Amino acid sequence: MKISSQYSIISLTLFTALSISLPGVAADEESVAKKTVKTSARKATRSFQPSVKSGIEDIRLEAGWLPDAPEANGYHTLSLSPYVLWQPSREWELRGGIRLDAMAQTGKVDHDEALLDYTDTYVRYRSGDTRFTLGAQTILWGRVDEISPSDRVSRADLTRFILDDLPERRRAQLAARLEQNWGETKLDLVWLPVFRGAQMPDEASIWSPINKSTRRIVGIAPSAVISGAIATAQIEDDEHGSGGGGARLKHTGETIDFGLSLSRTRHSLPYYEIIPAGPVTRFVGRHPFSNQLGGDVELTTGDLVWRMEAAYNTEIPVTLNTLAFDTVKSFEWVGGLEFFPGGKDTRVNLQLAARKLMTDKAILDVGEYYGLNGEIETEFGNGRWKAGARFATGLNKHDVYLNPSIKFVGWEPHELYLALHYFNGGDDTLGGFHQDHNLITVGLKTRF
Repeated sequence: MKISSQYSIISLTLFTALSISLPGVAADEESVAKKTVKTSARKATRSFQPSVKSGIEDIRLEAGWLPDAPEANGYHTLSLSPYVLWQPSREWELRGGIRLDAMAQTGKVDHDEALLDYTDTYVRYRSGDTRFTLGAQTILWGRVDEISPSDRVSRADLTRFILDDLPERRRAQLAARLEQNWGETKLDLVWLPVFRGAQMPDEASIWSPINKSTRRIVGIAPSAVISGAIATAQIEDDEHGSGGGGARLKHTGETIDFGLSLSRTRHSLPYYEIIPAGPVTRFVGRHPFSNQLGGDVELTTGDLVWRMEAAYNTEIPVTLNTLAFDTVKSFEWVGGLEFFPGGKDTRVNLQLAARKLMTDKAILDVGEYYGLNGEIETEFGNGRWKAGARFATGLNKHDVYLNPSIKFVGWEPHELYLALHYFNGGDDTLGGFHQDHNLITVGLKTRF
């Protein structure tokens, strides 16, 4: 039986399908690149004035109720990210930022937690079409939303599991980045000198991949052997060395954009290896290096936006039937369609995701996974209100996530929202693991 969390099983089960999305969120860097070339000539003609800016980048205050959870009845969050940005000249930019997260879980398993982390904190140099950045950065590669096969240089954040949109589930990490533009073509080189794994939930959190209260592990059907091991489990994480690096080449056209990526990086999410050690079983999170060759394309035809991304990977961690740790090759593919039925007030994003582990070994992991996911969102009340739902479902597994919400956005830059996060599924799925963690939230989010 396997103790896994790359969330390997997350990516094989519902998490792979979670291209639940804000369409275009993962493509933000693509959009910025298109605008950069057009605006650089105008900016060059303006006189430059040194500047210092500071403030709070974003704030979230949220209260949550858990009507079914055996461990807790509430989960509440406060987060904020102050920063300072200094531009002494046209070529140089220095930024510093921190992030404070406070979580309070109430009920049978009370848990309070506060995390202090850095956000983007770097020195950046620009010269013509060249930009070099050194320091902590949040880098998100890829073209499709949510689960991008090319997203191999970012650092994941699962402290709130999948409650937030993709950019909010990524954290800054130390990197050296060189971006070079030649007209509509861009080369992006990234090196991660020091590896820092994903920010994981605390063992006491309901979002932990190993639940000591229910003695279950995500992606594994309940069993006496697993329950006994979890009762005295010692959870560790194996972080050392560098994180590797990668290169991405992309071209932006009038109706079609495409890109190629090549990387050798360590897995941000841990994959837990079971190591029996007498009366205490060790669960050691491994982050093996993996080579990847990926490609992506985006095509606009009228009001339809088609996106596709595929990647071939080596050294994907798995657990054999003998409980031994091993690695195999994999192929991942995601295709998406975004459109606006009846005008721009309503947006629909649909995505089909697939993953196949290429091995003839007997493994406990899901060898093939297919999922359908997406988002529907509409505006009303002169654009002051938004209503919608993110969703994901397995096609070859009973695995469900549903996130309906209603938001008041007429008080810019503030957003008030009411949302439901619903999980369901089989015992060996993500939805099944969290089916008692349905969450109702009300909150205030501000992004300056």
